Amino acid sequence: MAAIVKDKAADNQMRSGMEEKIMRVKKMKLNQVKSERLKIAKELRSVKALFCSMALLGCIFLSACSVHAKGAMGGSVLSAEETAESVLESMKTLDLERFNMYTDNYIQTEYNWIGIPTRSEYRVFNELLQPGMKFGKGKEKYEFHHELYEEMLKNLTWEIKNVEEDGDKAEITMEITNLDMNGVMGKYEMSIWENMIASEGTGLGQMIKDLSQIMDDDGLLAIIKAYDKDETCTFDVTATARREKGAWILHLDEELLNACMGNINAEDYSEEVQQRIKELEEMEDEKITEWADEFSESVENWVNSLF
Repeated sequence: MAAIVKDKAADNQMRSGMEEKIMRVKKMKLNQVKSERLKIAKELRSVKALFCSMALLGCIFLSACSVHAKGAMGGSVLSAEETAESVLESMKTLDLERFNMYTDNYIQTEYNWIGIPTRSEYRVFNELLQPGMKFGKGKEKYEFHHELYEEMLKNLTWEIKNVEEDGDKAEITMEITNLDMNGVMGKYEMSIWENMIASEGTGLGQMIKDLSQIMDDDGLLAIIKAYDKDETCTFDVTATARREKGAWILHLDEELLNACMGNINAEDYSEEVQQRIKELEEMEDEKITEWADEFSESVENWVNSLF
């Protein structure tokens, strides 16, 4: 009898020890999953930053600084106003040769030890200005970015309000309207959270899958295409230009590019979108906690089966 009591006491002690370990494992798993979710959430935030900067630097060499900006048909040199018109039109149609001709888009080129260009830097459209991107491994990425820019810029409109010239400098005041890309990116982020919550398990696998499939037909492009085209943003922008060798060159500053790209560089989403994302994050936290509870319950059932 004493042996039986002793065995039960030992079993209870072992069970108690196992339950304590279960709680530790549960807490560890919960913290681990939440930590991973936070890490991936930061990556999700960086997706917006990626499309804000579009800073995948290419390695094409264009002597932009030595090109003289002439009329579209090779005629006389354009005025400051005509240059601004040509820049916005070539941006909308993705005529990048003309766009680079009339802007300071080109920054610099790096060369290897035998003088072959290895890397060049542009303010915008780097993804479309890389050699060989239309073929081989880069073809899919090129096609995605080309279609992405097409969708981002197809609703771009503008009106030149005023032009002031002072010697070799000019200021061009414009009203620029485009699709609200900040709203698009907010909707894209919300779709990521919603898919996480609807998926099995913690949802982290679904988030990784969605982010890795951003170039798929049902990814970001689908959201842009389905977005309400009446949801636009308008900015009053004063662009600057300088005259070099008799030709006007428009400066591509952050304010001008952000206006043309539909306010994609905004620091925050609208209050409505921010509130919805906060609600979705809280729902995902609850989902993770439930998953941890289910995990510990499964382990506990397994322990019980041993005694």
